[in-house]
Amino acid sequence: MLADKNLTIERLFNHNAFLNKDIYRFLVDCKSNFNWKVSYKYSDLFIVSSTDISLKIPYAITGFYDIVEEFIKNNPVFAKTYNAFKVDEQFPEIIKKMCIASEIFNVGPMASIAGAVCEFMAAKLSQKNSYLAIENGGDIYIKSKHDIIAGLFLKSKYFKENLKIRIKKEFLPCGIASSSGTLGHSVSLGKSDLAAVVCKSPIFADSAATAIGNMIDTKNDINKTLDHFKTFDMILGMVIIKDDEIGLYGKIELV
Repeated sequence: MLADKNLTIERLFNHNAFLNKDIYRFLVDCKSNFNWKVSYKYSDLFIVSSTDISLKIPYAITGFYDIVEEFIKNNPVFAKTYNAFKVDEQFPEIIKKMCIASEIFNVGPMASIAGAVCEFMAAKLSQKNSYLAIENGGDIYIKSKHDIIAGLFLKSKYFKENLKIRIKKEFLPCGIASSSGTLGHSVSLGKSDLAAVVCKSPIFADSAATAIGNMIDTKNDINKTLDHFKTFDMILGMVIIKDDEIGLYGKIELV
């Protein structure tokens, strides 16, 4: 296994203990013997798979950081700007996807960094896995042959229980991402309690969640925000919550 002092991988036999930590994250119903907690630099991952991928995980996560850190060293604005970052065909593939999402949703390229980790690792780990979930601080890639139920965590006096959404198997694999102006450490220019997005790509989901969250200041913004983002074909579903109002769109359902 790759040796790196920044990397820790823990095999979990009771993953519920890990999922109940005191930060928000998606909870996905999963039944697997292979569960890992992975920490590396800025990433805090929970990975579930149908086969043992422990030997592949270190190379996947360090490979991502090698690409991104080298790119940022040569393009420091990439890590700081909140504006769209124009794509160049010479960029590494994962960087190009982040730039494309940045331009589509008019957010900084780093708005999709958590989703990019999930997407890059999924490309390295999904082979021969009928089930794979990669969760990174609230953003997730999910592959399954069956419908999945994902929990959306928020702190709200109006919604006492965590909400759950069902995503049907025909829309998998997919990415799920969230943004909040009232919870968590990610930057949001809005005040949503939760803006959650489902896309085929975790990168698009992550950028879209940021863009949607930025548009929510009051609950009166929910409907016009849903109407605006309905026009983006890559968005499969949205959940927006502000105060006592909830907006729902797309190929997902509350359960």
